[in-house]
Amino acid sequence: MTNHLEFSQRKIKKNYRSITGHFPSVKNDRSVGFESKLEKTLFLSLEFDDTVDSYLEQPQIEIILNGKKKTYSGDCFIKRTKNSNKKDAIVEVKYTGDIEKEKDYYTEKFKAIEETTSKLGLEFIVYTEKTDSEIYISNIDFLYRYKLYPIENKYNNILKRKIGNKKITANDLASSITNSPIEYPAISNALWSMLAHQVFKIDLNDSEITMNSIVELNNGNS
Repeated sequence: MTNHLEFSQRKIKKNYRSITGHFPSVKNDRSVGFESKLEKTLFLSLEFDDTVDSYLEQPQIEIILNGKKKTYSGDCFIKRTKNSNKKDAIVEVKYTGDIEKEKDYYTEKFKAIEETTSKLGLEFIVYTEKTDSEIYISNIDFLYRYKLYPIENKYNNILKRKIGNKKITANDLASSITNSPIEYPAISNALWSMLAHQVFKIDLNDSEITMNSIVELNNGNS
């Protein structure tokens, strides 16, 4: 449905009241501009969402608000994968405190946006600081460096053979391959890379990832 959308050229300016910058997106193969810490968090979460093919900043659509036609600029447009049963989506990024301060305004605005997105066959999502848990965001933030800089080395196949169908701590898995304090960090890095690329899986919502976390093979992923 992108033929019904326009995308403005986002210019990121230095802002001393909020965090701005560019997020290095693997899915988009380019940097994506963000205008708040929460927007950056959204982009990070999309990198770990299997239903997301790609995403773009500042989609624009025409809405009717208080009887007047207006151009609405969303914060993100999500393009879903072909095998996803979810609709493409427009996302508004907003802190819950900001919504509560002007609750009536945002209730009407979000209703107007939903009316238009529904006609376009799109989903409308409001992403807040409560959408994802702090533990989840902390864990994927840790793993994302391994998506950015993938590690291909001799340990990948060894780790897959060793883990088999077991559920095992990361430490026990690494220790089953070596007792060397020199080799252990390299094996650990290979393990984290395989988690980041979903060859292995782990409960990202349970607790902070450590070498004591339980890992297992993510069946169906190579």
